[in-house]
Amino acid sequence: MSRFPSFPARASIPLATCFLVAGLVGVSRAADKSQLKGVWNFNQDQSDDARDKVRDAQEKSASARRDSGGGYPSGGTYPGGTYPGGGYPGGGIGVGIGRVGIGGPIGGGTGRHGGMAHQGGGVSSEEWDELAADPGFLKIDQREQQIVISDDTGHARTFYPDGKKHQETDADGRKTSTKTEWDGNSLIAESKLRHSGKLTETYRLTPDGKQLYVVSRFEDPSLAGPLSIRRVYDLATASAR
Repeated sequence: MSRFPSFPARASIPLATCFLVAGLVGVSRAADKSQLKGVWNFNQDQSDDARDKVRDAQEKSASARRDSGGGYPSGGTYPGGTYPGGGYPGGGIGVGIGRVGIGGPIGGGTGRHGGMAHQGGGVSSEEWDELAADPGFLKIDQREQQIVISDDTGHARTFYPDGKKHQETDADGRKTSTKTEWDGNSLIAESKLRHSGKLTETYRLTPDGKQLYVVSRFEDPSLAGPLSIRRVYDLATASAR
């Protein structure tokens, strides 16, 4: 009897090794992906003040347009409310978020009821509202092919972390194109909004897995610069879920 394995047996050894290495690489890549699944409660103390950041972005954009000679369109809107004529508003109506009024850049004002005022440009009042809103909690259902993130308002979004663009239609029939992928242990979703705005959302766990950082970066040609808002969420205890 031959003391050496036959050729097919010898050939199977490196082949099996290749499968083993490929399997280990797959496990390693899977380990790189953070396990975001769970219920996460908003930590207001450690998060950015989204309302202030949105208002600041509106004011800077309005100032940039004014300095460039663009002024304000007649009958348009200003961050803080509407005004009937052109030029710079003299009264100053505060920016309102929900039912909470925030003083505008000129004068105190009472706030525009119902949301952030539309200041013109490519950003709508609805988009400002969404940027300024702080969900009370996030519920994340994570699977290999998709990740569903819902909040306390019942709004849910589905992300497909395959690096390809996917179109999603909301309840109002508005379409959004989103590309989602993993970058190490960070989940990054880039969404093309109405007009020419782009929203990049990054979800990243702290090393101990007890907090979730959500950074929203909004870019639009009508803004003086990118708007970045960081929100921090704490992992809910098992009894609180």
